[in-house]
Amino acid sequence: MTDNLQTTQYKQCVHCLEQKPVTDFLRRTGRRSGPASRRGSCRSCRKTRSRITAPVIVAAANQEGAAQAASPPVVPAAVAALPDSQAESVAVPAVASAPAAATVPAAAPKRPRPSKASARTAGAGGKYRPRPLPANYSPTDATLLRTTRKGTVWMRGKTDKGRRWHQEIELELAVTLVKERAAVIVNRTTIRRLFSNKDFRSYILTRDNYTCHFCGQYGDTIDHMLPRAKGGHTTPDNCVCACNECNQSKADKDIDEFMREL
Repeated sequence: MTDNLQTTQYKQCVHCLEQKPVTDFLRRTGRRSGPASRRGSCRSCRKTRSRITAPVIVAAANQEGAAQAASPPVVPAAVAALPDSQAESVAVPAVASAPAAATVPAAAPKRPRPSKASARTAGAGGKYRPRPLPANYSPTDATLLRTTRKGTVWMRGKTDKGRRWHQEIELELAVTLVKERAAVIVNRTTIRRLFSNKDFRSYILTRDNYTCHFCGQYGDTIDHMLPRAKGGHTTPDNCVCACNECNQSKADKDIDEFMREL
């Protein structure tokens, strides 16, 4: 008669190198998991090693002088109690002790104050900031405008529905818009359009009392004195009220040439 004895499986711990039942080892998870897969360290070794997580604190230097340059590392009692094979795997960092005078933190050096020139162009974090405008500046003084690092000027405004927009334009165009009363200066690198498309048309027609600038009759359209094809812009100084017939006849002609044809 044979006895049906249950055979117990054993596994060697990678730290204490002892043969222990597989029940003393945690099961693996992930791709390496399986019905018989276990981790390499036993439960007792895992508990012992979990207590040794903080860095080893080395004794301070001798306060009497700098005769002793460095003190040997102190081995904790928890490491000394481990077996030789396990104690070798635990690394004890050797930290050189410093003199007692070095423990007193030295005063931090004062940061140099930025010059006025650098404060004008760069702010916190190196972000570009234009120089502030003078207190008695005029929003229509085009000589105050400067370009950004990209060589352009920011222009912002609002659409007919009140939505804000912005774009980059050349310095020459920005100066023209300010001089012809279509925009004002916000700062040295930014201007703001005064009118949306709908407001600008209403402003020109109301200013000219719905009277054609060329024939004197009723007008409900806007015409450019200097055509846009020849470099004119949509500004209050360059636009006038015109009737539909004069607007179509003038087309891209100069104002002097068109007036001689009338």
